[in-house]
Amino acid sequence: MKKNIHPESACGSGLLRSQCWSDRNAAFWSLRMRMSLVLLSVVILDSLVFAGGPLEVSGRAEDVADWRDASDPSRVAEAFGSRMHVNGWLFFGSEQLSDNFGDTSHRIESLPGYVAQVAVAQGTRVARFVAYAMIPVPQAKKPLAGTLTLDDAVEQTELLTIRVGAGAPPMTRLAVLVDNLGSPDYVPRGISLAVDGKEGPCAITSPNGTPDWLFWDLADLKEGSEISLRMQPDKGVATVGGLMFLSTSVDVPTKPAATGPLPVIDHKIGEFSREGEYMKDYYVFREGDTFHLFYNVGNAGESQQWFEAGNEKAFGHATSKDLKTWEHHPRVLEAVPGSWEGMVVSAPSIIKHDGIYYMFYTGFDDRVPGKQTIGLATSTDLFNWERHPGNPIYEAPDWAERRADGWVDCRDAHVIKYGDEFLMFTMVKAKEGKGAIALASSKNLLEWKDLGPAVLLFKEPESPRVFEHDGDFYMFATSAFGKQLLRTSDPKSGPWEKVPFRWPAPGLWSGWETVDDGAQTILSAFEWKNFGNYIRFWKVRWSDEGPSVVY
Repeated sequence: MKKNIHPESACGSGLLRSQCWSDRNAAFWSLRMRMSLVLLSVVILDSLVFAGGPLEVSGRAEDVADWRDASDPSRVAEAFGSRMHVNGWLFFGSEQLSDNFGDTSHRIESLPGYVAQVAVAQGTRVARFVAYAMIPVPQAKKPLAGTLTLDDAVEQTELLTIRVGAGAPPMTRLAVLVDNLGSPDYVPRGISLAVDGKEGPCAITSPNGTPDWLFWDLADLKEGSEISLRMQPDKGVATVGGLMFLSTSVDVPTKPAATGPLPVIDHKIGEFSREGEYMKDYYVFREGDTFHLFYNVGNAGESQQWFEAGNEKAFGHATSKDLKTWEHHPRVLEAVPGSWEGMVVSAPSIIKHDGIYYMFYTGFDDRVPGKQTIGLATSTDLFNWERHPGNPIYEAPDWAERRADGWVDCRDAHVIKYGDEFLMFTMVKAKEGKGAIALASSKNLLEWKDLGPAVLLFKEPESPRVFEHDGDFYMFATSAFGKQLLRTSDPKSGPWEKVPFRWPAPGLWSGWETVDDGAQTILSAFEWKNFGNYIRFWKVRWSDEGPSVVY
């Protein structure tokens, strides 16, 4: 049974949603499918050039179990390219498994020296069942059957990641065993490859259970690069049988085989949590070589509601040099009973101007439940804060909704410097019922002029955060009701356009922030969980499409 290549990309939320194969390639396959090969379907793509880019599937080898050249084991079978040498491999399964699951130590590997690490998704196991196709593997006494398997996979799944070390050949052909289960069931229907977060088109297959491979040609892999294998699971299961590393070089050194389970994929560069606390809206300000984190803080528990006693009545404060190890400091700006900030203080945002730190934050009035306004506190050292005597300094504009019971949405203010003035972005609700980001301007950070809605979005677009990169401005707005990344060249005049962004899954991630690290952009968010939660930090990778994160 021959495979079908579908022209649409179906790998979920990838950054590139271009067609899987160019028209030239589709014509090639139309001709190829008419050829009467019975036992072996072979694709040789040594010289064929595709218009789709370097991350497009370079070819496939179907019904191929004997992957090495029988006359020269240093070479790969002709189905993978007539000039290709075998530099290394990794296959899942072991003779100790029989109709069963085991951890990822059940594998056979001989990795090339330039592979620094192979990591797998959390929860993956190695499966081996009698129906699986047998693959001959050096070091094994008899052919091997097995897969790396992840159950309960949702949408697109990053099943496996390869971290590249030094010494990669100019061109590496990565071959992936995608179909060796002995039946069409559970074989991933969509497979794509990403390098450093940039994802290529998706290859869609119609599996038949015999050993089938896809391969990609990867040029000029750099030390520190990450290759991610992403799959669209079938029936909630994502699987892969193994990998081969090929090139035209015959003298690529191999590394000693590792033992024990493979490490779990972990792309975060930092994390913050504290025993006994939950956290929500926060802000990270870098001063010198120190990151200052200010955050909504409450008592970890089953409900963690902002209106419960003791919750979100002051800001937590912690510092770090590396976003991993944290020193805790006394809480700041405790709520003042009987005032505009008597119920809750929330959502700090800091900007430095003329040597003074300005913290804008939301106050919930304890005299009129649900009434929210924006206040200001200043500091010269980020530890001692003094409230502005004219607080609150900003309230919901006239075009915003004010409910009859006194509830007014006006929270999560964020301030940036733009030219010779400052812009404030605040979450409000428009009178017509839509969620909105209100825009205001100021020359002195104290008196604010309403400029109307910057953008109308979903219900309660919380935590608007605006940042600049290469002359464009980006805005995150997220809540339990929706999530959006937007972009504009002019944050004062707009318009704001939606930008594709790959969000982490699963979980409810909110409070997206950018962290100034000088040399790079860092994105962060908190995941909402009962009984305490955490903030994670990730390195941003940029392309013409915008920012991306490898989670």
